[in-house]
Amino acid sequence: MGRFARLQENTDSRLTDGDIIALDDTKIEHPHGKKIPFLCWLFDSSDKCNVWCINLVSTLAVLKNGLEYPMLWRFWVKTGQENEKQTKLDLAKQMLAEVRQLNKARLWIAMDRWFLCKKFLNWLTGQNFDWVTKAKRNTALFKKIYDPVLGKERCIKLNPKQLLREVYSQLRVLGKESVLSIPDIYIKMPYETLTRKGKPITRQRFLPIAAIAATYEKQAVEGSIVLPEEECPATFKDAYLLISNRVDTPEEAATAYAKRWRIEVFYRTAKQNLGLTSCYAQSETAHFAHVELLFTAKTLLCYASWECNKEGAEQAPSLCEVIRYFFNAGCRIRCCEQLIQVYFDTATQRFSRLIDKFWPHSLELRLWDWENYPETA
Repeated sequence: MGRFARLQENTDSRLTDGDIIALDDTKIEHPHGKKIPFLCWLFDSSDKCNVWCINLVSTLAVLKNGLEYPMLWRFWVKTGQENEKQTKLDLAKQMLAEVRQLNKARLWIAMDRWFLCKKFLNWLTGQNFDWVTKAKRNTALFKKIYDPVLGKERCIKLNPKQLLREVYSQLRVLGKESVLSIPDIYIKMPYETLTRKGKPITRQRFLPIAAIAATYEKQAVEGSIVLPEEECPATFKDAYLLISNRVDTPEEAATAYAKRWRIEVFYRTAKQNLGLTSCYAQSETAHFAHVELLFTAKTLLCYASWECNKEGAEQAPSLCEVIRYFFNAGCRIRCCEQLIQVYFDTATQRFSRLIDKFWPHSLELRLWDWENYPETA
């Protein structure tokens, strides 16, 4: 937690009210290890085949000032022993509990529909997190209507597809990439209480939620991937349904969910540019070190890219340019009479402002006798 703790000490990178934590997992194929405990066979929905891989669960911070960086991570371990089993929800709780130890701000948790579990949602609310996720096809929702026979309101059950069908005509009028808040929608949530005899019991109660209908581009649909019923998204034509605990700010919930996609971009960059899938070591320690170093490098990249892309910066570089020209730049170091001179390639001239801001003003290194090393290339 040291890297995350230091980020919370910095004013620019500290999480504040309204910032977003994206929660997701990814599979890292690793065909060379057979006895590492966190390796297992899992189904990869993108390739539609089983792969021998590591299942990495992680979080990504997306701040209102435009900065984003990877936070905490865990390896999911598949085990047959009941006392050692930990689900991805348990790992998510561990990471978010660590966040709460250092930061008490009211934060958004934007997550994929896999994490839609009522006990987990209750836990998030109890920890003062706001949550938003996409509804599953079998998510049970309720709507209050007035019953003239009974003379009072009662709840009727409906599924997300029925709800989307009811409001689709209104959503279509709003146009593409629009969102529509649906009022008076409830969900049954469990809570712990005691019976008259003092025995613990779990009961259900209706809680209001924000139900938000939104549209998507049809080419982005997982139409060719066969998923189990409980994992399928709730859709009707080109619309899907978001649910959140923030009934008062449904538009903000929709904006928070839209930024969940940033963690998918992070996984792609980590695999294609930073070598997340390139560690073939057969020891647990090597994999832990590899992932933590990668997360540290990505944090530095995100901060450097954000600093260079601040408003008013000239020739603001993309993240790939920062990787190619700044962090992979060639340099020569000349050490003479304890004076260090660093010569960077001409490509790093674009990053002179960044170097000037973060390069130490003075260096006092006494690890070697510099007179014995007049020049190092």
